[in-house]
Amino acid sequence: MDVLLLAHPNDQWPHRVERLISGRLAVHIADVQTHPEPHIDCTDVRLIVGSPSSIARWIPACPNVEWIQSTWAGVDALVDTLPDGVVLTPLKHVFGQSMSEFVLGWILALERRVIERAGATHWDDRPELGVLGKKMGILGTGSIGSAVANAAHQFGIECRGMNSNGRPIPGFTHCFKSNDMAFFDGLDYLVSVLPKTSATDNIINSDSLKRLAPNSLVVNIGRGNAVDDGALLHAIRQGYVRAAVLDVFREEPLPQSDPYWHEPNVFVTSHTSAPTSERLVSEAMAKNLERFLAGQQPLGAFEQHKGY
Repeated sequence: MDVLLLAHPNDQWPHRVERLISGRLAVHIADVQTHPEPHIDCTDVRLIVGSPSSIARWIPACPNVEWIQSTWAGVDALVDTLPDGVVLTPLKHVFGQSMSEFVLGWILALERRVIERAGATHWDDRPELGVLGKKMGILGTGSIGSAVANAAHQFGIECRGMNSNGRPIPGFTHCFKSNDMAFFDGLDYLVSVLPKTSATDNIINSDSLKRLAPNSLVVNIGRGNAVDDGALLHAIRQGYVRAAVLDVFREEPLPQSDPYWHEPNVFVTSHTSAPTSERLVSEAMAKNLERFLAGQQPLGAFEQHKGY
């Protein structure tokens, strides 16, 4: 066995990957819900494909693995168990469309009072002002952040970005260096697509939230560590943040006792902003597979010093 695919029984992506690899490497598909099976010899496995949490359980059984392809964009569940010398590639450059749909869908729904009007029981002809001319700040200017910015521009929303060094990125009117608080000034919409690293801990905090425009909206589709949860709840309850759409959390699933569930202006979306389409895994790894077979390093690998 050269390749180990870890998947749920009904997943279709393994069959697409299997066709991609067909005739070149020996493939075995294992149930993601099981632990390494004693009767399966994994000593020759060179490539593992699956979610980070499932792969972490199988790594000890695969001493000669060379490349790990994650089926998720975030790989923090795997980082601590990654053997030295093993290349880890997150699922990149495939979530821009779905993330953009999510962010703009929720912003439009809240600004145009779609949810409120859907439950209307009396005539209400108060107009909404819409999103034209509003300011969006996107924490993270990679492929996902850029896709969200490009989608927002179609609605006349001005976008600024924050990245590690303030480098300019097409699609953003201005990019700020990490922890430059001026980034937050006057934002109508604050969107985080940040990975989980020590540098992104609590970047959305009481100081940054107070700099936002009145009636601002906060959307987190990156990782839960970016938000100081107590500060966000306080900002919403005090009224200087109108609402928050939260897809990711420090602990998932979010415990039923968490106050977010009971806050009327917080919308919990249970890590659904970017479902992995069945075609994406094979599409994302096609070019790297050719490089791997040619003895070259896969592109877009996780970098330990960056944390993503």
